[in-house]
Amino acid sequence: MAPGGNPPIDPKMVAMEVQKGKSLEEIQRIFGIKMKSQVQDLYVRGLRQLGEIPHTNLPKTTEKPSERVLDTGYRRSIGQSGSITLTRALLLEKLGFEEGDTFQILRQGDDLILRKVE
Repeated sequence: MAPGGNPPIDPKMVAMEVQKGKSLEEIQRIFGIKMKSQVQDLYVRGLRQLGEIPHTNLPKTTEKPSERVLDTGYRRSIGQSGSITLTRALLLEKLGFEEGDTFQILRQGDDLILRKVE
């Protein structure tokens, strides 16, 4: 049984409704689905069951295999002016970047990410 005591939703039925041209909101209303992500998940599972797309084992992480976290051993703290200094030796020699490289600054949880942009 699905949460709330309702019978489970057949993913093939959801996929067939999408193929008939029903909107996301219509499908949510028909099957009593609250979240759009649930409709999307049921649709993909339904397509697999119908043989429209092959079964694949997706990787559990979105991290690319070639990417890895490199701990340089360097630690930095925020100074009185509110800045963090990354030295030339760290950026160019240790991390292999080049003078003139441009970065985008991202935040993911407690992590700051410097992503090199072209």
